[in-house]
Amino acid sequence: MPPKRFPFLSEGWIRASYTPAGQRTPEQQQILALSDALIDELFTADAIVLGVPMHNFSIPASLKAWIDQITGAGMTFSYGDTGPKGLIPSDKKVMAIVTRGGMYGEGSPADFQVPYLRHILSFIGLTDVTVVDVDRQSLGGEAAQQSVARAMEQLAVVAGAGSVNVVAA
Repeated sequence: MPPKRFPFLSEGWIRASYTPAGQRTPEQQQILALSDALIDELFTADAIVLGVPMHNFSIPASLKAWIDQITGAGMTFSYGDTGPKGLIPSDKKVMAIVTRGGMYGEGSPADFQVPYLRHILSFIGLTDVTVVDVDRQSLGGEAAQQSVARAMEQLAVVAGAGSVNVVAA
């Protein structure tokens, strides 16, 4: 399936999202149709898999656009007396396969990618997040291949598949 392209939020999207559902115009309903469909996908999914290359120490704009489309007050989170509450059931598993040119594992001061993902996913209720690192790709050769092999082993364990044959191209 080809990758989906997600539009960036617009003034029209923001106005539509803050208009009560029963008062939205047909145009506002159309503006929010993709967002509604993506949120429905989240609620019906058993698991969510994210491919996340590091761009300038963070996530790519296309993933941020998807996050903006699925993060909606009253839909995927709410505010209460104790602060925000995620509305997506927390029993859903999330796997984020993160790729990087360098060595920016979790805890690195230059990694804004994984902390942001963990925070925003938790904000909407998704707390069971497994991160699979595929780093050192800009080093090429054996270093990149070893990182891919480690990631494939971790994916096999997470998926319960045992071992996986890795061929680096």
